[in-house]
Amino acid sequence: MKHNIGRREFLKQSVFSAATALAASSVDVLAANREKSVRASSPKKIIVAGGGIGGLCCAYELMKRGHEVVVLEASQRAGGHVRTIYDPLADGLYADAGAEHFTKPGYDFYWNYTKEFNLTALPYPRRDNIIRWVQGKPYTEEMLADRKILSEFGFNQREINYLAHNPWWSLPALYFTPYIQSFENEYRPFNARLNHLDQMPLIDLLKKDQASAAAIDFIGDSKSSALHVIWHAAILKLRGVPLWPPKVFRLKGGNQIMTDTFAAKLTERVRLGCPVTNIAHGKTGVKVEYRERGRDKKIDADYLVSGMSLLMLRKVPIAPAWPEAKAFVVHNMPYYMMTRVVFQSRTPFWEKDKVSPNIEHGDESLIDVWRMAEDVETPRGLLIGNASARTTSEEALAAFRKMYPGKSENIEQALVVNWANDPWARACETVHYPPNWLTRIWPNVIEPHGRIHFVGAYADNLNWGMEAATRSANRVAKMIDEA
Repeated sequence: MKHNIGRREFLKQSVFSAATALAASSVDVLAANREKSVRASSPKKIIVAGGGIGGLCCAYELMKRGHEVVVLEASQRAGGHVRTIYDPLADGLYADAGAEHFTKPGYDFYWNYTKEFNLTALPYPRRDNIIRWVQGKPYTEEMLADRKILSEFGFNQREINYLAHNPWWSLPALYFTPYIQSFENEYRPFNARLNHLDQMPLIDLLKKDQASAAAIDFIGDSKSSALHVIWHAAILKLRGVPLWPPKVFRLKGGNQIMTDTFAAKLTERVRLGCPVTNIAHGKTGVKVEYRERGRDKKIDADYLVSGMSLLMLRKVPIAPAWPEAKAFVVHNMPYYMMTRVVFQSRTPFWEKDKVSPNIEHGDESLIDVWRMAEDVETPRGLLIGNASARTTSEEALAAFRKMYPGKSENIEQALVVNWANDPWARACETVHYPPNWLTRIWPNVIEPHGRIHFVGAYADNLNWGMEAATRSANRVAKMIDEA
């Protein structure tokens, strides 16, 4: 049975062709624009709602082009989900409580900003020598390539042969590769003519392709569109990025240095403690109501750039209301929330035990953990990790002590940053869409609505936070500048 693009999808792609061409060529555009600021021939006034990395980056690019920009940030700090904590840690230790890392390649825009701002990127050993808990027991990377162990897990012979010669994390590629080859343009998923895969969850596709029960347990997903999962894998392939990049980087001193730098460049254009309370828009401009120091205020502009998560935007009244297609995106975008766990220890005890500090556990109270701030000169050690939303420090510490295989653990402080409790930045990155949603969300999610544009981790084809945010920011800045 052939699955051709329907008339609706064809028209949607035709209308969107200019925007996707802009997105696909934006890396070269960024390099050209990076050298100097250009005074806009027709300066515009733009309101940026939300001072996360997407909003800050877009405001910065618009400012460089000579436009008048104001950033309205609801909280008392800029940066959104990019946050580095220093207190109450000792000895100059620091921990990235939000955005973890970036890759090379894959984070092309982000790397350009590290160079422009002269920031130091450090190789991040958070994925080196990982100990993975599988079926209740810890295994090293070498053990997970052992045919005997793999057969005991229940993998079939094809999967065993693959894992014996390829990393554990790459198993999805065994089943995704035949489909990935159909994608030629990372911004046009429907050109691959696999739209029927949006109608089924990934787990059904794996069953159809005769994956073992063990493989389905490892990579299966009963809630996500098979097309969305495979399209994400195809984007990485097109960018030359591994499915799960083992080599990652972070900024020396913490990733918040990037958003702090954007904010410093924007100076008084960033207004903190100014939540947007109402949006009105028309053919010639926008009017935004916001609250500052308990007082209601209004501001007019030519354009509005929403840098808020859609979880927050859906709470803001807007007139006229969103059209049906955009309303579906705004009100249904699926996000996840998480807790960042931080352990400060008296010593890097894992070194004495000769155990890797990088562990994937999978327990909701501590999904994974790894070392950070190894560049700080101190006898202490620092581990950070992820846990499900609302996990307490006591629960996370108990989970660590249960899974850690050594005997010298001496954690002296445990704390958590629970994003679910943040009133303005609760949502993290998006998750894969449920079946039948991709054809409703893409490309509506990145299209402007009149004079309202959208930036952020959700507003690009790949939900890799800091890169998706800066990519979408540059796309929107260019569109507004050239309008």
